[in-house]
Amino acid sequence: MTKEFEILAETREITTKGKLKELRKKGYIPAVAYGGKHQPYHLYVKFKTLNNLIKQTSIEGTIFTLKFQDKEFPVIIKEIQRDPITDNPIHIDFQIISLKEKVEVKVPIRIVGEEVALKHTGGIIDYPVRELRIKCLPKDIPPYIELDVSNLKIGQAITVKDIPQEKFTILESPDTIIVHILSKKAVEEVPTSGEGITTSQEPEVIAKGKKEKAEGSEEKK
Repeated sequence: MTKEFEILAETREITTKGKLKELRKKGYIPAVAYGGKHQPYHLYVKFKTLNNLIKQTSIEGTIFTLKFQDKEFPVIIKEIQRDPITDNPIHIDFQIISLKEKVEVKVPIRIVGEEVALKHTGGIIDYPVRELRIKCLPKDIPPYIELDVSNLKIGQAITVKDIPQEKFTILESPDTIIVHILSKKAVEEVPTSGEGITTSQEPEVIAKGKKEKAEGSEEKK
């Protein structure tokens, strides 16, 4: 971590869905923090605070210092629930972590060297895996895993076992194909689903063990 990020929050009471809706209209996002032996803390965070963080760093997978009242915890954002219509965040789950214990996260794959590979092979890059599950200490979480495909030829691929794993362990099968080069002719002869290559997502934290009871079910109707 080259830069520390703080999130200032305030405590709140478990309340009705109507009250939570009013809270969001005022620019606040309901949140809960839990993990380890800590009891769940019900909080709210200013939308402006979250928006500023999004501009500065990747949210999922980044270690933050969560501060509220007289408490201070290292946390990872486990989940951001979003409105299905507006895509605005409506709830945040913070996972309280120990900097000395390994965590499981999802990390996106970043492909480089596509132009060189396509120019030399005339083929098509198939990119079936967009993110990988890894386990490591929080300080060693990478923002992404970069793979260079510039030296690949038609028929060649990069699998999980080809990726250096010095500071983290990849939890996927070693033979999982991440990216490979196909000939255009072969692709034209096989029907496709029509799905194109999309950009990878930021690291998302994986729930460990049984998922905590969803806050939505805790709030009074």
